[in-house]
Amino acid sequence: IDKGYVAHELEGKKEQRNGDIRFYPKGDMDNPMDIEVKFDKMSRRTGNMCFELSNSKKATGIASTLADRVAYICTIKNGGFDVFMFVTSELKDFLFNKKNASKVKIKKGGDGNKFSLALVKFDTIISEELFSERWSLDA
Repeated sequence: IDKGYVAHELEGKKEQRNGDIRFYPKGDMDNPMDIEVKFDKMSRRTGNMCFELSNSKKATGIASTLADRVAYICTIKNGGFDVFMFVTSELKDFLFNKKNASKVKIKKGGDGNKFSLALVKFDTIISEELFSERWSLDA
């Protein structure tokens, strides 16, 4: 996080629809940026990023978030992490656009296969430049 940012965790069911963290860039308390944070521990093994779409037919995850940005933290081979920052509206446009159907695989998973998940290969994420920022963190 750049110096000058004020941030706090969003708590409570209603507030968390906006994301996990609220940033106030450069201390500007009138213009917050809400960020949903996801940790994808299977990404290294599968070669995909997994985006939650629904749980028992109720929109959840990326489909329901009101956050401005989505940060995905993915494990990498050396035990470190890659962090991808997405503009939420652009990520949703990609995932739900029928022209991208060959690039987005929809699967069932999670507890009792109740979750609908969108799988996108890392190669696609990178070649389509779907992320706005990317950081690598060593172990």
